[in-house]
Amino acid sequence: MNFAHLEHEGLLIRAAPLGAIATNCYVIGCARTLQGAVIDSVAEPEAIDAMVQHGPALSVVKLLQTHAHIDHVAALKETRARYGAPIHIHRDELPLYEAAPLQGQMLGIRIGALPPPEVFWQEGDTITLGDLSATILLTPGHTPGSCCLYFEAQGIIFSGDVLFRGSIGRTDLPGGDGPTIFKSLARLAQLPEDTLVLSGHGPETTLGHERRTNPFLRGM
Repeated sequence: MNFAHLEHEGLLIRAAPLGAIATNCYVIGCARTLQGAVIDSVAEPEAIDAMVQHGPALSVVKLLQTHAHIDHVAALKETRARYGAPIHIHRDELPLYEAAPLQGQMLGIRIGALPPPEVFWQEGDTITLGDLSATILLTPGHTPGSCCLYFEAQGIIFSGDVLFRGSIGRTDLPGGDGPTIFKSLARLAQLPEDTLVLSGHGPETTLGHERRTNPFLRGM
């Protein structure tokens, strides 16, 4: 399996687009302790495990969900069973999360009920992983409880489907809201320009590049 991998200031990142619509899955870990987490168990559990086991192998202790659209949770039942790690998500995502089987029917993806989340994070919560820490930023608009994980010390943000290279998340799906996502984007635009953005679809970018070139962020 081919996937991107990098290490930045002690943060290990392995990434691959998986599933029918190439949704980015990220396996992250602490370079010293090898504690790891999966950000969005999108699809293809064996491919996710290949990233986990890629040397050095990580011990997955958290399953982190930016939001609950079907393409971001399709392998969550399998990763929960494989690693026994708790599922973290914002409580406002519960209606979408619990409707995963119905979402799947609408898109031709067969999926059963998901295991219940164990941790409901809130705006400003800190997620720790070995020596690493990330701040939870509540960034609704794509979905009611969309969240970003901001590793400030490393200058990296995992933006889910809120911000992409050259575009932003859809707001025409259930739970989406245009004015709300623009408030979230304005908040992200205040982060340092060299912040690396790793999103739910497409290639990496930086906040500075998006502020200069993304038509949805100009003037922010």
